[in-house]
Amino acid sequence: MAGIVGWLDFDRDLSNRRDVVRAMAGAVANRGPDGESVWASGPVALGHRRIAGEDPEGQQPYCVSEDGRPVVAITFDGELFNATALRGQLLARGCVLRGGGTAELVAQAYLIFGDRVAEQLDGIFAFALWDARQERLLLVRDQIGIKPLYYQMVGGGVVFGSEPKAIFAHPLTPAAVDEDGLREVIGFAGTPGHAVFRNMHKVPGGSVTTVHRRGVTTRAFWQLEAREHTEDLDGTVDRVHGLLEEAIAKRLTDDPSLAIMLSGGLDSSLVTALATRIARERGNGQLRTISVDFATHARNAERADGNADASFAAVVAEHLGTDHTDIELDRDELWDPVTRDAAMRAMPDVPLPVGEMSNSIHMFFEAVGRRADITMMGEWSDTIFGEFLHIDKPEVVAAETLPWVAAGQYFVRNSGIGTGLFDTDLLKRLDIPGYCADQYRTQLAKVPHVAGADPQERRMREICYLYLQGWMEMGLAQDDGLTANNGLRLRVPFVEPELVQYAFNMPWSLKTHGGRSKSILRRLGRQVLPDEILDRPKNPFPSTPDVRHAEALRDALQEVLADREAPIAPYLNREAATAQLADLDRLAGGWQGRADIEMMLQTNAWLARYGIRVLL
Repeated sequence: MAGIVGWLDFDRDLSNRRDVVRAMAGAVANRGPDGESVWASGPVALGHRRIAGEDPEGQQPYCVSEDGRPVVAITFDGELFNATALRGQLLARGCVLRGGGTAELVAQAYLIFGDRVAEQLDGIFAFALWDARQERLLLVRDQIGIKPLYYQMVGGGVVFGSEPKAIFAHPLTPAAVDEDGLREVIGFAGTPGHAVFRNMHKVPGGSVTTVHRRGVTTRAFWQLEAREHTEDLDGTVDRVHGLLEEAIAKRLTDDPSLAIMLSGGLDSSLVTALATRIARERGNGQLRTISVDFATHARNAERADGNADASFAAVVAEHLGTDHTDIELDRDELWDPVTRDAAMRAMPDVPLPVGEMSNSIHMFFEAVGRRADITMMGEWSDTIFGEFLHIDKPEVVAAETLPWVAAGQYFVRNSGIGTGLFDTDLLKRLDIPGYCADQYRTQLAKVPHVAGADPQERRMREICYLYLQGWMEMGLAQDDGLTANNGLRLRVPFVEPELVQYAFNMPWSLKTHGGRSKSILRRLGRQVLPDEILDRPKNPFPSTPDVRHAEALRDALQEVLADREAPIAPYLNREAATAQLADLDRLAGGWQGRADIEMMLQTNAWLARYGIRVLL
């Protein structure tokens, strides 16, 4: 985990503008609180924020020079799982390595492989590499897009950073959002490459964006492909087993600061079981696991149906012999303004209608971050193996819009998730349903298909593709922001490119074999987990539909309504907001009312935080 930033301007000498890049790096100090460096030469300046313990040999930005002149300079965020193999490959080709860590490996690999350097890398990464010989800047993001990277063209070049806030710290790139940006945010569209802010872009996952004097080009070096699935049910389970075990093995180290987040659900339990087996085979000793929950949620779940995470996590920990810790959080902290502000600042610079969930995840990662530097999770298996919200409803499957938007219509009565307090004229002008339908059609045209598939399989392949491209992009940005803000290096073995590719091409009939979602993982789990873990009902993320939360939201909305200078004031439906204030019972028990207020409050804070200009 690190913060990377930079500025390229072919019309300037940036050697004496380190102050600008240092300010940009300071804006993402949360990603690297333990050190800061800036490198500048001619038209380019690179910055880096680092965290102690990650890549201890590497000093960044890293520069390869010849005869005292820079050849290649790089600032890198992430880690390589094939670093040892890559180092051996470079040494075999005669490279002289000087102990510069991962950044040096990538720089030297570029000198050998050139434009194809990204194809040589196995890991989670985002980096910027300046080639002084060809006067071009490469912005590169890992295959799935776990690590973020944004850029904005300005003047004679480009400004880039790990997060939008780094770009806003540059004096030539003030924060602004136009109609399409608002549509993207309010519509919850998750369009790949869309950075929400005006003139800003996000390097797509699995892509290299090259900036040179002639302009900007983007090339995909990895993407989902249509491949014929040839294995039967047992063969598919074996293949998934092998791929998941390989993914875990890459991410599992003997670092004592690593802990697995274990909820006792299928996904985290499966990761823990396979990781435990690998650790024992390596002789690494006992793995650490951590379970986190809100005390009242756990007690309520135990009384209601015995489905509390902690009790199931304890079963798994005892079964596997892990060094287990249970953490209980005080749910009252969810409404603390400090917690809310910290969660919003950790997010990927966009408002969300699920503030309570963001606050909860922030508190979870904060608690884990106090006890570990690296955490492994079972996150994203739902998306990869096809457990989608309301996917059992034919109207959701058939809807000609983004599938999560179609599923969301079961919670909303208006034009989008959490839009109930926006001005009706604004919503009419933005036409959120039309925007989401347009984005759906654009992405649908990119879906790779297998010849001869029946209509049902073809349709479910489309839905899987949309979730893997859009929904997961939004969620990965949240995971990265919230873990980075809490000093955690996140490892998610389900988000392994080859496993994602294999699951994408798995027939829907296999994913739902026996009438149950994630049936392949359940069959795999039978080999390594107790039956009670496989048979437990799915436990939704701890939600807080109670009077205290409703009161906190109502009080916050009341403050916004009383402030005629609030950034959100011109875009607020005051009549609807006033009605919400009087409806405490519905706020306490209904998701939509809370989502409306959360979205309005977060949008107000979002506009205020960077002084965002709204261009309508």
